[in-house]
Amino acid sequence: MNDKVKLQVFAVVCLVVSIVCIVVGLRTGDVMYLVLGGLGLLGMAMLSFGVLRKRRSS
Repeated sequence: MNDKVKLQVFAVVCLVVSIVCIVVGLRTGDVMYLVLGGLGLLGMAMLSFGVLRKRRSS
């Protein structure tokens, strides 16, 4: 697999895990899951922004 496919797979997995963490946190009321889910979504947004920015400069 090339790096582009690996990055896309990683991004999808991060997104799914983050959403699962947020749902579990909302159902159980545990703040730690909400924080982990929020950090995962933030990391996903930063990763997407970095890829788009690099793609535009190339």
